[in-house]
Amino acid sequence: MFTERFAVVDLETTGNNKNRDSIIQLSIVFVENFKITDQYTTFLSDDTEISPFIRELTNIEPHMLKGAPKFRDVADEVVSLLDGCVFTAHNVEFDYGFLKSTLEQRGIRYEPRYKIDTVELSKIFMPTLEKFQLNEIAQSIGITLSNAHRADEDARATAELLIRLQEIITSMNTETLKQLYHLSKPLKHNLSDLLFLTLAESDDNTPGHLEKRGSVHMRKQHDAQAALPPVEVGELYSRYIDHTGNDYREDQLMLANRIFEAFETKSHLALEAYTGLGKTVAFLLAGISYYSMYGMKTLISTSRKILQKQIITDDLAILKEACGMDISAADLKGRDNYLNLEAFELLLSLDDENTEIIYLKMKLLVWLLDTETGDLSEIHLKGPEKAYYRTMAIQAGEGGAHPYFERALDKARNSAIIITNHYFLPDCLDHVIGIDSVLVDEAHQLKNALDDRMESAYSYQGMKFFIGQIGMASQERLLHTYINDNNETAVYLLEDILKHLNQNIDRLFGSFSAGNMEEALLHIKGGLKYTETFLGTIRGTNNYQILYNHMHHYQGMLSLLKTGLEKGDYTIGRDANFQKTKIYIRDDRQTVLENRVKNLSSTVLLSGTLEVNGSFRHLTYWFGELPYESQIISDPALFENTRLFIPEDIPDYDVDDDRFIWALVDYISVYLSETDSKLMVLFSNYELLDKVAEYTEEVRLFEDYAVLRQSRASTPEKLLSQFNQLDKCLLLGTSSFNEGINVESAGAKCLMLTKLPFPVPTDKGFKNFYKTDLPEAVFSFRQIAGRVHRKPSDKGLVLLFDRRILTRNYKKAFLKYFPEENIIHGPQETFKGLLRDL
Repeated sequence: MFTERFAVVDLETTGNNKNRDSIIQLSIVFVENFKITDQYTTFLSDDTEISPFIRELTNIEPHMLKGAPKFRDVADEVVSLLDGCVFTAHNVEFDYGFLKSTLEQRGIRYEPRYKIDTVELSKIFMPTLEKFQLNEIAQSIGITLSNAHRADEDARATAELLIRLQEIITSMNTETLKQLYHLSKPLKHNLSDLLFLTLAESDDNTPGHLEKRGSVHMRKQHDAQAALPPVEVGELYSRYIDHTGNDYREDQLMLANRIFEAFETKSHLALEAYTGLGKTVAFLLAGISYYSMYGMKTLISTSRKILQKQIITDDLAILKEACGMDISAADLKGRDNYLNLEAFELLLSLDDENTEIIYLKMKLLVWLLDTETGDLSEIHLKGPEKAYYRTMAIQAGEGGAHPYFERALDKARNSAIIITNHYFLPDCLDHVIGIDSVLVDEAHQLKNALDDRMESAYSYQGMKFFIGQIGMASQERLLHTYINDNNETAVYLLEDILKHLNQNIDRLFGSFSAGNMEEALLHIKGGLKYTETFLGTIRGTNNYQILYNHMHHYQGMLSLLKTGLEKGDYTIGRDANFQKTKIYIRDDRQTVLENRVKNLSSTVLLSGTLEVNGSFRHLTYWFGELPYESQIISDPALFENTRLFIPEDIPDYDVDDDRFIWALVDYISVYLSETDSKLMVLFSNYELLDKVAEYTEEVRLFEDYAVLRQSRASTPEKLLSQFNQLDKCLLLGTSSFNEGINVESAGAKCLMLTKLPFPVPTDKGFKNFYKTDLPEAVFSFRQIAGRVHRKPSDKGLVLLFDRRILTRNYKKAFLKYFPEENIIHGPQETFKGLLRDL
């Protein structure tokens, strides 16, 4: 089909209503034999009234339309140009529908033989893309699009995208193309025709880099491990400095040597090293040298997946180049993060014309031809896609084929450095043989990550959905499929059990909502009896395994609930509406870690903020009874250029007090008016954040500033990116910005913190305040303060609206690194003076 002539169409219109609005710009780009051959573009003057929104979106002004033809003047020419072409557009329903309607209003009928949508093609054949707006795709794959939402630019960018997609499709192996062709038949547009003609024009082929597993083709693995010559930390550091031109830093080298020494002497170490020291390079140098001299691998755990990836793609890549060594490294996560091939085979076997399921099947088939890792994060499964895949993984059972996880393990076993994140740390310690030493970076985040890892959440909707997937015999679900292969006499018993299980969920969450745990436990035991009867009824019958796996998983959920309630390891998110109540079951962190940690020769916990009041006692959850050393690498000048200001002229913190909120807004206004720059304000809860945001709408000053407001749906990364790009901006965020803040701003930097970042007390109240809550708050506070002073030339200011830091017993823990003269308690005039000094 790629010998056909493609007409890539883009329209700019005065609105989205094809019966009322008009086309103001039309462009057609022609593609033949993988090349752009021609382009037709014109403005149209049927309607010269353009709304401010459309003018802003398209950069088309009314004066540009003056003298342009009416649509009726070009209609015949446009149809003639499109004649015999494959009509193509990015979101083809809009452009084709609008153009067809406009032609019909002129009495012209237009029906192309084929219609192709590049959004649909991109979703399938570029499966690693996360967003599918044209400008997002263009940016991701390197297509120039300097003026998005102009028909001439958009049409050309879409044409270039089409050519890229054509190249991908025609390079694919024949068997996968056949699978894609059969799957695509129910889709709305003519993708199946395109694939059929592609198959007709191509020769059978299976490239040598692919292998067949079951019914699918996947890229072969190719990992080779080269031995490293023995090299000391100091030598590696010298090469690094010579290659990068970075400043030689005695503390950075000392840190690398100290970590290496802990590995070499088989000792355990808690180590705090000040922010900005360059810890990542230091611990990588230690791990590389240790492997080169002793052949022993190091497992490095960091706080987030994004940091896990950056260590390999950025820091380690620079070190490889600087040291001239082929340093093998593996990026390792838990098993469920890698494609379960048996689950995918089960998904492929579903005879379902649901468009979302078809897209999921097709994008996975395409992705398998390219991915070496099988890491599901590469394809950004969302919403229904994630639910469909997870359902298949459950129905495939625990014994499913996990070739990609096995690949990841093989690579880890043969690597000098293994990188994971705190959430998956227990999995790595379970599965990777030969780990001698572990380094935990950003160790102040470890406890919370492990708590999340050990916690399972149960909701009414989730459990109802799970049982609902089995369905009744009359529904096209699991029970219906099972009954087709078995004696129908069992259907009445199975359906009766399912009705009782649904009632059981209602009663269970009613008990949770009422706080009656004894009654809830009785309901759980009743549910377990029902599931056992169900499983016993179908065990050993025809094709029972999928249904069995599904119900067995539900039985496991009930068993975990039972254990959690009996041990008291649970918390309840109670709601008057029992359907909104949630229960959280948590395994004991200490028990989970104990057996894993005691088998390690050396562990190093490292962070910029790890001690509290000079003590590391709060780390008992990791070290337990293990003997360990501790060390602090401090910088007396760390906060030399950072001042902490606590206002004395504001009311005490009260989210319901208008005076307190107006005081916050007033201080924000003072900063913006005095500096004419950007500001970040961090809140401990959304209630106060939302109120401050509302109050700013009443102050004229804020009309000149972009106000970025974090919501539960927004991501800190996106907001931070926007904040860094803008000159006059106010960002209202939450504690999720505590980690990884990098405020890009010339001159002065300021962060406002509405409250000391103590965690919200749990049901246990303040029982663990000094052991848990205080360390977490100190870690967060130091992280925030450290972000406004990243380089010696930086000057920074932290404004804290919480006077407790001056009066409570724990003040020394927070203020340890601040010079006394940099802690200022005063009125607004003093604050203005500090701003002028900056």
